Amino acid sequence: MGFGEVLNSLLHWSPFLAQGFLWNILISTTAMGSGTALGWALASMRASTCSWLAGGSAVLTEFVRDVPTFVFQFYLVFMLPTELAVPCLDVVLPIPAWLKAALALAMAVTGFVSDNLLAAIQQWRRGNRRDAMLFIPNWANYFVLIVMASSAASVIGVGELVSSCNTVVNAIGKTQIILWIYLYAMLWFFLFCYPLVQAMRLVRRYIERRGSRISD
Repeated sequence: MGFGEVLNSLLHWSPFLAQGFLWNILISTTAMGSGTALGWALASMRASTCSWLAGGSAVLTEFVRDVPTFVFQFYLVFMLPTELAVPCLDVVLPIPAWLKAALALAMAVTGFVSDNLLAAIQQWRRGNRRDAMLFIPNWANYFVLIVMASSAASVIGVGELVSSCNTVVNAIGKTQIILWIYLYAMLWFFLFCYPLVQAMRLVRRYIERRGSRISD
């Protein structure tokens, strides 16, 4: 394939690949939202003065931190049904594969938020507001990692970006496109993640400068 043919193919399939990348974003935001809520709950319990509550939540944090998300993803695929009937209500809730992938990633987010938010709470209570506020850019940077990890959802049949690339390769039927299509996929991730990382660097510098002024 010549470069012109490759470029035309990439442009032709871009809308399809964009739909796949939207699945990556949906999986990532769902994982961050649910994982942050659970991590916040665990961090709050670990910061409490009740020893059994703090100890129990610390054990739970160790568990969610140490379970590989890839393994947990397969566990959810095989253990969770595709539909769940709500008792006493004539309602059936679907549990799609993308949601299982998001829940698996949420485990890692829960462990991260529990550890880092606990440290932020402790710094806040000591009056060190600058170090406590650094939780925000750290959380956003972890979101970038979750976006990149969301491509693992392709192994359970979710039509995200990497899975969409496989579909394009099969549709075109030429091995020469393989290198270009996955380079193109990497470009999608880079263009999404790089501005966010740069923005969080600015936020971190702002927090550090503001903290230095308060200290002075």
